[in-house]
This record gives sequence, structure tokens and C-alpha cells, in this order.
Amino acid sequence: MAEDVTVDRIEDAIADVTHPEIDATLVELGMIDDVRVDDDVTIDVAIPMAGIPDQIKQLLAHSLADALDSLDVELTVQFVLMDDQTRERFFEMEEDNWSGLDDDGGSAQSPF
Repeated sequence: MAEDVTVDRIEDAIADVTHPEIDATLVELGMIDDVRVDDDVTIDVAIPMAGIPDQIKQLLAHSLADALDSLDVELTVQFVLMDDQTRERFFEMEEDNWSGLDDDGGSAQSPF
């Protein structure tokens, strides 16, 4: 890993990563819980509940890895549960910014 990789550089690189079904960034949604830089980079991603499908978690992890591709870092993504206040704000933003589509291409209700 390059010596100039800092938490600030990681945060800048992931600042525009959006949720796959909500028209907002992971930062805006309160999903970036912690960023650590040691021998590698670890990002704790806060999820609103334990039952989030693995496919969504993998998509989130890949989106973060893609954003960090130019920094040439080893990334570990850990999923943690949101605290109650962050969860409430997440659901409010999710309701206001839902962009997911159902299987027929029309608007679908949020799974959360």
C-alpha cells in the first residue's frame, strides 16, 4: 500500500459512492461507520438490519472497492448494524429517495 494513503484520501475517494437502490450516497445515508488505514484499508458499513441480502452487501463492497481502485489498496469491508438514530434517518432518506425498480421495470416499494 502506498504511504500517502490516509483516512482523508479514502473518505474522499468513496464520498460519491451511491446506494444501489436509493438516490443518495452511502455517506449521506449514514452507512460509512468507520474508516481505518493500517496495513490495509478497513471500512465498516452500517446496515439498517441484519437481514440485508448478501447480494446487496456484495454490491456495496464492490462499489467501495471500485472507488478505491486507483489507490491500489487492499480493502476489507465489515458490515455492522446501525444505531437507532442513524437507522431512523436512513429510513427517512430511503423513503424520500427510493429509486429501485421491480422486476417489471416499474417502481417498487422499498424492501426495508
